[in-house]
Amino acid sequence: MNKKVSLGVTIGLICLAVAVASAITMSAVGLQYNSLLKGLPEKLERYEMLDEVDNIINNNYYGNNEADTLELALAEGYVSSLGDGYSRFMTAEEYSEYLLETKGDMSGIGIEYKKTSKSYIQITDVHVGSPAETAGLEEGDLIIAFDGIMLNASNYAEMEEKLEGDKLTSVNLTYRRSGTDTTVNVVKGYEAKSVKTKTYGNVGYLEISDFYASTASYVEEAMNSFISSGIEAVVIDVRKNSATNYDVAMEVLDIFVPMNDSSVPAATVVDENQNVVAQYTTTAGEINIPVAVLISGKTQAAAELFACNMRDFGKAELVGTATAGVGLKRDVFSLSSGNVILLSVGIVNPYRSESFNGSGVSPDLEAELAEKVKNIEQDSQFLAAVGLIVPDSQ
Repeated sequence: MNKKVSLGVTIGLICLAVAVASAITMSAVGLQYNSLLKGLPEKLERYEMLDEVDNIINNNYYGNNEADTLELALAEGYVSSLGDGYSRFMTAEEYSEYLLETKGDMSGIGIEYKKTSKSYIQITDVHVGSPAETAGLEEGDLIIAFDGIMLNASNYAEMEEKLEGDKLTSVNLTYRRSGTDTTVNVVKGYEAKSVKTKTYGNVGYLEISDFYASTASYVEEAMNSFISSGIEAVVIDVRKNSATNYDVAMEVLDIFVPMNDSSVPAATVVDENQNVVAQYTTTAGEINIPVAVLISGKTQAAAELFACNMRDFGKAELVGTATAGVGLKRDVFSLSSGNVILLSVGIVNPYRSESFNGSGVSPDLEAELAEKVKNIEQDSQFLAAVGLIVPDSQ
């Protein structure tokens, strides 16, 4: 009878083999080898419970234990156990979808939502330029049925999947608003628009809902249009921007601010040992026009850095409520299998201010959004920003 080597021991031995192979290529072989051997018991102990679980399943489970499924589950569990909420394991297929999304090439109907106590889908946000917006769906609407089938606790997961799917496919959904039910056909898939503009008298309104690869060029185009039309001030809205693409956020920042002090990077990412992971700089050229940036508790990550740095460079006043406080940068690490790990690698430090990770960015002028509004002219935070940067507008 063949004796099976336990999973925990196998992993430990693999760790040792890899470590030793790395160590013998270095000059201080003896010291390195001894150090690695010293850590081996801890590595083996770490996988002791996993070893027990593996033995129980292999000896008692009625069914097939697929190796590929196990490997994926282990990888996903390992990354999720870090508990930071932002690191994640992605299969090759999921990563391909992720890359498309960073370019604004979206699947689905374009909504954010939550599950209600009655197992309905309540829309919390509708993406700009999405099929949901085209179909007339709004924040607060309840999606109660798909293709005539009512949502309930038993079919919620199955029905939820109908919000996603291949582009150019469609779904009939019924939503409830103010007691009235309406059914619409929504085509899935769209090119997300991260920039939206309007004018309010002599003030320009510029909403940046995300930081896609094309966002900076659209922002620059919008600002040039504002200036050529005689706009005297601009309000930039990042209240719903939770993007994590710091590179694009810094490209947008560079449109507004001058070249940073050579001794102080425009932003720095440091790891837990304060080692510099990444640095950002800005180039010469800036826009000299009064600017206010609208922020809220939904403003996260790259949008927080943008808002904070606009103030640090003296280019904007911040209006609204404190931001979310997500100041971690993620990098992509490719695995030999084609899968990837999206891993938090450091904390982002703005140009002058302290890191906003965990604390958020506070506004210069605190202003609550009094009520749900249909247009920007009724937006209390926008009006407060206008009053701040264009005093004689009131």
